[in-house]
Amino acid sequence: MNIVVLVKQVPAVSEIEIAQDNNLVRVGAPSMLNPVDKHAIEAAVAVKDAVGGTITLITMGTAQAAEVMRDGIAVGADKGVLVSDERMAGSDTLATGLILSKAIEKIGDVDLVFTGKRSTDGDTGQIPPAVAQYLNIALVSYADSVSVEGSTITATRANHGGVETIQAQVPAVVSVTDKSNTPRSPKIRGKMAAKKAVFDVWRIEDLGLDAASVGKSGSATKVTEMFAPEPNPVGIMIEGDTPADLAANLVKDLTAKNLL
Repeated sequence: MNIVVLVKQVPAVSEIEIAQDNNLVRVGAPSMLNPVDKHAIEAAVAVKDAVGGTITLITMGTAQAAEVMRDGIAVGADKGVLVSDERMAGSDTLATGLILSKAIEKIGDVDLVFTGKRSTDGDTGQIPPAVAQYLNIALVSYADSVSVEGSTITATRANHGGVETIQAQVPAVVSVTDKSNTPRSPKIRGKMAAKKAVFDVWRIEDLGLDAASVGKSGSATKVTEMFAPEPNPVGIMIEGDTPADLAANLVKDLTAKNLL
C-alpha cells in the first residue's frame, strides 16, 4: 500500500513574534513536529505493519521544516519530501491544500493519506478536506481509530455524544485525533536511519504550479490582523476544613468584592 503522511513543523512556544504582514515569524523560532502528526505517522506505520507498503512523509516550509520528518523516519516511514519555495510564503489553507495535493499526485498511485486533525499554529482543520477535495477522493475526518482490510478503511469517531463507525474505500484522506493510537518510540536502528536521511526538495515548478496559484496571490483569504489572546485570569482557591467553612468563606469573599 502506498501511504503518504502530511506533517508540519510548528512553533514550540506559546508566544511567537508576528511580522508586519500578519504572518508568524518562523525563522529562528524554536520548533517541533505538530503533536497530533505523531499519531498520523503511527497510524500509517500500523497499516504498513499489517498489510505492507511504503510510507512517504511530505512537509511544506523552509529547509528547517524538513527536520521534523526525521521523527517519522525513526519509527518506520521510508522517505520524505520537502516542498519548499519562497514564493509559497503567505499561502492560506486553500493554496496550501493545492500545493500538498500536487505533491501527492507527483508521488503517484497513493492509496492513503494520513494527517493530524489540525495543527497547533493555524488550528483550522481545513487541510485534510482541502486535499481530499483537490484529489477528488474520500475523506475520513477526526478518526479516533483506524483499520484497513483490503481496500476498505474502517474508522470510529465521536459524534454528538456517541461513537460513529464509518467506512470508505481507498484512495482516501484520513485525519486522526490524539486518541487514535499511542505513538511508538524509535529504536536505535530507526534513529540512525533518521539521522542519515536525505529528503527530496520540490519547488512549485516540480509540481506543475505557477507563482500566481500559490502564496498570497493564490490565496482566497487575507489575514488583516493577528494578536495574542488575553490571558485567562487566575482562579482563587477557597479553603476551609468543612463544607460549611468552605461555603462561609466563599460568601465572605464574594461579599468583600461586592458580588453579593
